[in-house]
Amino acid sequence: MAVVLLVLVCTLLTLSASGCTTIAAGRKATADGSVIIGHSDDGDPIADGRLMFVPAADHPPGAKRYIHNTNYEYPRSVSFHRGPDYEPDEFTDAVLGKNNVRESIGSIPEVAHTFAYHDTDYGAINEHNVAIAESTCSSMFRTCQINTDIGCEPGRTKGKALLDVGTLSEVALERTTTARQAVQLMGELAYKYGFYGSQDANGYGEALQVADPNEVWTFHVLADDTGTKAIWAAVRVPDDQVTVLANMFTIRKVDVNDTQNCMASPNMYSIAAKYGWWRPGEVFDFTRIYSNGEYGYKYYSGRRMWRILTLAAPSLKLEPDYTDLKYDRSWPWSVKADQLITREQVFSWYRDWYSGTQFDMTKGLAAGYGGSPDRFSSIDGPVHGTWERSIALYRSNFVFVQQLYLPEKTRPREASGVLWFAAGPAHYSPFLPVPSGLMRSLPPLATFYPWRSLQGSMNWACRKVMTIAQTRFDFMHPLVAEKQQRLEAAASKKLLDAAVRFAEAGDPQAFQQVFVDHVSKALEEWHNLADDMIFSFSDNTRITGTSASSMPLALGYPAEWLRGVGYSQGPPPVPPIRPGECPNWDEGCNSELKFTDIPHNVSHWSYAFYGALVCFTMMACSLCRLTKARDLQAQDSSSYSQL
Repeated sequence: MAVVLLVLVCTLLTLSASGCTTIAAGRKATADGSVIIGHSDDGDPIADGRLMFVPAADHPPGAKRYIHNTNYEYPRSVSFHRGPDYEPDEFTDAVLGKNNVRESIGSIPEVAHTFAYHDTDYGAINEHNVAIAESTCSSMFRTCQINTDIGCEPGRTKGKALLDVGTLSEVALERTTTARQAVQLMGELAYKYGFYGSQDANGYGEALQVADPNEVWTFHVLADDTGTKAIWAAVRVPDDQVTVLANMFTIRKVDVNDTQNCMASPNMYSIAAKYGWWRPGEVFDFTRIYSNGEYGYKYYSGRRMWRILTLAAPSLKLEPDYTDLKYDRSWPWSVKADQLITREQVFSWYRDWYSGTQFDMTKGLAAGYGGSPDRFSSIDGPVHGTWERSIALYRSNFVFVQQLYLPEKTRPREASGVLWFAAGPAHYSPFLPVPSGLMRSLPPLATFYPWRSLQGSMNWACRKVMTIAQTRFDFMHPLVAEKQQRLEAAASKKLLDAAVRFAEAGDPQAFQQVFVDHVSKALEEWHNLADDMIFSFSDNTRITGTSASSMPLALGYPAEWLRGVGYSQGPPPVPPIRPGECPNWDEGCNSELKFTDIPHNVSHWSYAFYGALVCFTMMACSLCRLTKARDLQAQDSSSYSQL
């Protein structure tokens, strides 16, 4: 009995949206012939951003695949059914109690063999190089998880839907070897067992980019109007094009007769016709029919999509403004890039804050005197409003870019799918390579606890760098960017070398050790980077050396910011010394020159000149005071003699 969400509801929902940005590029759109997809997990501070490993397994006849409530807060899952990474430890015990596990909410029949895969709060990549990227979207229908009342539509007291997108993505990676198989399986399971969304404000639908080394699909899913099944559709991304999805459905035309490029649930047309949203013979526009509009507020989704399409194909000169993305086809669903794109370009897209546009987040008073692109959440109070939302986001728990190649002689399957994982906001984190053939987790990427900063956690190291950078982003972030580029370039070389050696020797332990060592080294460098940033810019100065001859250079403040905050209207200077009077020595020499006011960024000769001038002034003040004291003493002596 799921009901249609009224558009009015959108305006009443809280605007504390989370949101994720996904990108997909076909193999003919990239410079090296790889398929590329990307995902930013833009949640909250207690979301579980660990990159975990789920090993392959064999199962007896009649076994069940247990379904757990996918709680995206830490710990997202604690179980003895998913390998050592998901078993209880001291940190999960602190939250759930000793050796507690999350109870299953149901089950589906298990298959004889399940594949190994790397997992975040959604399935990421499996050993056959099927990869998935996720983004929560609004939808016209909603329902709640089986046997709960959380997020239920009006008229329902207990949910019947068994599967959410986290479980769907994980089961797909456990069971499929191609993207097409994964899409078909997720759609069939959601339709059979029922689908429920993330239950956050206006986020009851889901969208995925699903890829393998040959192709990539965009997949949309939402609850049906009975709350017991699902409506879904998927469209194949053209091989030579790039598409983007940012917390809103994007699929427009769906034609199930085109079986090579489209798939959909059997109820997609009938439910739309039932509510008068579509008539047979009309073009079926999935977004117009089943989206509930932008997630959060206007431009929250659209600005990011416009920006990435513009970065891919600037020659199209796409306009950033629109009226309503649900109804307006403001831009193409996918574009052919002006130039073949690279992995490094996609990294840079996830680090973008609209630089060079009228929406540049490093400009204006909101950016602070350091020109930071980060806009932190504001608590409820007397001032209401919203910030522009950029692609780079301070609250990204992690970001990944997945690159999928066809295996070849010097690049076996184990090294031909790579999850480039940034364990924090992309503009403060390095992308670190995790090959699909890595049959283990990497401790710095699998270590996280929301309520304690752990030295062994890459996520906390990245958060530390981000927090420090807020002091002077304009000076500090270039240090971060230089370190990112250096680490990523080194990782690319190590990845190629490791693939060749693995192809020649077939030693999985040696192959894995390369990435264990690299990620551990990256963690060490990020801790050192944080220390270097604090030292190099202490007290809003630039310290360029470690010897006494290296004077700190005062950074001051940008002129635009000083004007904006009213610096020129500050307290006036002290009055000048009156003729014939000496300064009050107890309050210091009220000359225009004070030794402590000498600028620190002047040359040694200028510094010496200023010092001499101050000393001369102080001597003059002292002479004046001595003269004044002598005159007063003479007056006192004269008065005494008269007595």
